[in-house]
Amino acid sequence: MSKRNRDTPIRVLIVEDSLAQRELLVGLLQQDDTFQVIGTASNGREAVEKAIALRPDIIAMDIHLPIQDGYAATRQIMQQSPTRIVMVSSSIGTEGVRSVEALTAGALAVIRKPGSMHRSYDQQDRETLLTTLRLMADVPVVTRHAVRRSPAEPAAPAITTVNPQLLAIAASTGGPVAVQLLLKGLGGDFPLPVLLVQHIARGFVSALAQWLDQTLDLTICIAAQGQELQPAHVYLAPEEHHILAASNHSLAIRLNKPQDRYCPSADFLFESVAQAYGKRSIGVVLTGMGDDGAAGMQLLHQTGALTLAQDEASSVVYGMPRAAFERGVITRVESIQNMAPVILQQVQKRH
Repeated sequence: MSKRNRDTPIRVLIVEDSLAQRELLVGLLQQDDTFQVIGTASNGREAVEKAIALRPDIIAMDIHLPIQDGYAATRQIMQQSPTRIVMVSSSIGTEGVRSVEALTAGALAVIRKPGSMHRSYDQQDRETLLTTLRLMADVPVVTRHAVRRSPAEPAAPAITTVNPQLLAIAASTGGPVAVQLLLKGLGGDFPLPVLLVQHIARGFVSALAQWLDQTLDLTICIAAQGQELQPAHVYLAPEEHHILAASNHSLAIRLNKPQDRYCPSADFLFESVAQAYGKRSIGVVLTGMGDDGAAGMQLLHQTGALTLAQDEASSVVYGMPRAAFERGVITRVESIQNMAPVILQQVQKRH
């Protein structure tokens, strides 16, 4: 998909089966000159038809739709008329999991609906919606990760590490798919604990954890203060908290503060790993907007730890990996398809 003209309003297609919710979303966008609502759809089939006919810059789509749900509609749109898609969900029960699943079909992000499920209108949800649509509308290419590694891809040369004991991963836009592919490649008997920072909208951490648990052989956990780290376990930060490594092979969590740029923060995670594990760790920064993780990765790199970054070709957004790479703190740049083999090469020769 070509880049849009930034001098013109962002052309938005809204897909929502509830008339009241649809009118709310239209009203929010019409209050902002940045956006132009070019159409609405009330079911998944209509969404596909209008995506093809109207060629919007971006689609804001509910997951729970009649005739064809948002997950199926996203898959069809990405096959027939690739378009930037943001899932707008109430994150209730299985709907939240389906919203996260839609990311595997090509959606860029999942955010919480303003005023969903009888909650009072939430100014933060409104700002999240508008900000996300603005940012995602400038993503130049919608990429679906290939699940196969090229047979011509050379094996990674050996890297010298010192008995790695922890793997720390950070990701943002496009991250759930990349994270799932990386973790699946590590296998269910991976001998290290994994600390994961994934930027995701409020209300979706549990859905992300549930989706990963359903698709991986690893054990997925929401982190708790003082929790002992276990091999083959993946730990995510709870809502509104940062996840940190402690020096006694345990976890620490810290409540988000208003001045914190991101929550959970990749910088905070990597900094804590540098202090607690140093060169006995592996840090990975995957696809995502912004520069979260670059400063923390610099500290990790200074200890002699192995630091990896996803390459531009396999990233949905080459922001976070680029920021770390341009600081000169990345040991190796890899495609997402080759990331797990590189990590396993280091871990297996040391265990």
